[in-house]
Amino acid sequence: MPASKKADPARRQRCVLLWLLLLAWPAAGWGGEFVVRELGTRLTDDGYLVDARIDYRFSERAIEALNNGVPLTLEVDLRLRRSDAWPWEPDIVGQRLFYRIRYHALASVYQVRDLQTGRRQNFVTRRAALEALGELDGLPLITPDRLRPDEVYELSLRASLSIEDLPLPLRPWAYLDPDWEHDSEWTRWTLQP
Repeated sequence: MPASKKADPARRQRCVLLWLLLLAWPAAGWGGEFVVRELGTRLTDDGYLVDARIDYRFSERAIEALNNGVPLTLEVDLRLRRSDAWPWEPDIVGQRLFYRIRYHALASVYQVRDLQTGRRQNFVTRRAALEALGELDGLPLITPDRLRPDEVYELSLRASLSIEDLPLPLRPWAYLDPDWEHDSEWTRWTLQP
């Protein structure tokens, strides 16, 4: 009678352990996540304005750097184009907005700065600073006279951590370490004048 083809218990345990490691491995690099929770527009006398809510969840490595005084710069990409535009057509509006969060240890405050306007806000807790950072209210988008009433437009927004704005000694590590990959998915909103 041929030898039994049953796997020995030690081999089976190694296979199960290997599968568990393979399943857990991608999640190990996903310490941070940015999520656009809300996106919308409103028409005012000055034109269309954008309102958005972004949930910034940083990895432990990014939080450690922030708490050690490393400023983190966030980039918000905002694009408006015709919904049926060809891929090679230019955006009607294409904006890159930059915001910075920094911890000041001597004052024990987190400072949020809008790099477009220079406006600064101080917060006692990191949570309050991140919530304020994620509230984008009344961003000017476009005046109605630049839009055709018979067209449908698509507004897209994405948030990411700018690796290029990290201190120079930290950049190579940040490019190679998945704990520094902080990007939201593109979130879309339909705009019809």
